[in-house]
Amino acid sequence: MRWAFSEDNTPAVITAEKHVRSSHGSGDIRELPETCVIFELGIGLRFLKENFDTVTLYDRLPCFLDNPECIAVKGHPDICFTKGGYGCPAAVDTLETVRALGVKRILVVGMCGGFGKEIQVGDVVVPDSILCEEGTSHHYFETVEFVRPEEAFFNQVREYFQGKFHTVVNSTVTTDSFYRQTFAKEAYWREKGCVGVDMEASALLSVSRYYSMPAAAVLLCSDKHPLSETESGWKWGTEDFNRIREAYVRAAIMFALGI
Repeated sequence: MRWAFSEDNTPAVITAEKHVRSSHGSGDIRELPETCVIFELGIGLRFLKENFDTVTLYDRLPCFLDNPECIAVKGHPDICFTKGGYGCPAAVDTLETVRALGVKRILVVGMCGGFGKEIQVGDVVVPDSILCEEGTSHHYFETVEFVRPEEAFFNQVREYFQGKFHTVVNSTVTTDSFYRQTFAKEAYWREKGCVGVDMEASALLSVSRYYSMPAAAVLLCSDKHPLSETESGWKWGTEDFNRIREAYVRAAIMFALGI
């Protein structure tokens, strides 16, 4: 099935640039810093506000769907932080919006389920490629299978997290349907070289690529999937997972502030 057409030169009916200035947007438009961290986990912005001296750039970003906050850390005017929506369409809505407001580089900070033999809960995955098993990317590119991060930015992320966590550098996959992650499907993903699955990263990297924006992703393994039907069932987290998750979010923030 093909959803993007190379011969289609017509403009979009609505763009993020038009939307943020529309009556459905906010009307109060301010430029954002060139680098944005998009958290795809719930505690990201909350942890940032509780542990750093922050300033609010937008109470409500003028997205089409959700309207998350966008904040910065005082003394670091070149980077901002926001929350992407859950699932690819909502996450890309956030990305399109911050791009329309001046952002030129994206770091995706999220979580993933692990189904590779080499990955455990609490490991940090820095994907060197992401399999696009979601629909959003296919509206931007006529053909796309794996999407890759911008190499220099990826190397920065990899080197930073390798010094602080047990870090897995491998492929992951993004899906639209977490209740259809069958054993056969996850075996197929392993054959493709993937070790973990999330719900936003491939689309965020695809759309960043579409606009020639450097982007990279980092994912914390939150749950380990059984490798076969004969193994014990799926389980979320570990006894100390909340501590690990907070350490991961802090590390992501400190990395971003040091870019």
